[in-house]
Amino acid sequence: MDATGQDQKHRPLHGERLEASGTLKKCDFQRSRSIEDIVRMEQAVNALLPVELTQLAGGTLRGELQPLDLGPLQVLRLRFDKPLHSAGAKPTDRQLITLDLGAPPRQGVIRSHGEELPRHAFFGLAGGGEIHLTTPEHCNLALLSLDRRQFLQWGLDLGFPGLEDTLAQGNWQTLDPERFARVRGCLRRIFNLAERSPALIHDPRMRDLMARDLVPLLLEALARRGHHSQRLARPPARIELVKAAQRWMADHPTEPITLDALCRQVAAGRRTLLQGFREQLGMGPMAFLKLRRLHGVRRELLTADPNTTRIMELAARWGFLNPGHFAHDYRMLFGELPSSTLEAWDGRG
Repeated sequence: MDATGQDQKHRPLHGERLEASGTLKKCDFQRSRSIEDIVRMEQAVNALLPVELTQLAGGTLRGELQPLDLGPLQVLRLRFDKPLHSAGAKPTDRQLITLDLGAPPRQGVIRSHGEELPRHAFFGLAGGGEIHLTTPEHCNLALLSLDRRQFLQWGLDLGFPGLEDTLAQGNWQTLDPERFARVRGCLRRIFNLAERSPALIHDPRMRDLMARDLVPLLLEALARRGHHSQRLARPPARIELVKAAQRWMADHPTEPITLDALCRQVAAGRRTLLQGFREQLGMGPMAFLKLRRLHGVRRELLTADPNTTRIMELAARWGFLNPGHFAHDYRMLFGELPSSTLEAWDGRG
């Protein structure tokens, strides 16, 4: 009988004990905690995966984060109530697996590189490359990170020799619903146990047992996905233009630009670029650029010295020249005035 209350008859995973390889030391176990700021959530996620988060709708973010270090793998549960966009480079030596833990039916659409993801899917699978993920409000995700070589070796040890080919087929895989439900159920039980009995989770033997329960379920779900592995239609043609525009924004965070100039940068027509952004992010490119730059201001305010920082000088560097409009836009997005951010933040440096 395992820690989740189910009988498991697994073969050993590559030795008597699971040994950590490439463990992310920042992601030690701690109980779930509330996060009411997009920058704090970004910093917490960055302990496991370096990404830039953009909040796509206004209002104070209400989120919850629960990280677990299970030795050979790290697991992060994220719950939040605002639509978010995630972008960044993937680590080349880690195997990422992300899945939706929410109860069906899903509210809203999760998009990965322009593709609408099916309900029963692992995503973020491709090794290396970039992250381009858009999530709806009221989302509940689990992000798993494992040493890639060790994960492939476990596949061989447990009788799944074609795992590397499976992972090379794309960034996401649709799974058999029953196997997906087993993985999701196991993760939920692990998170619930960690929340109820934190002292128990500090026991290395218990963490090892949980990993032994979870890893075979992950491998089986990927290796025996059957007819459910069929891919969706090709990604929308405009997604590459959207990515190109986003890369320009990332490379020129404070440089002034007009819509026409942005179109020239990515060799796209106004209508095409507008449609692409609206399809993928629910807004036009200039609205998304404003959100990115408001996030940039907030990041600086959260580490600034309130005694020496002049808010409008900082805002002007990010292209906000009208104090009234800037304060209004900032408050609509983050639920507070920029002066409140500067004065109240207690985690500087």
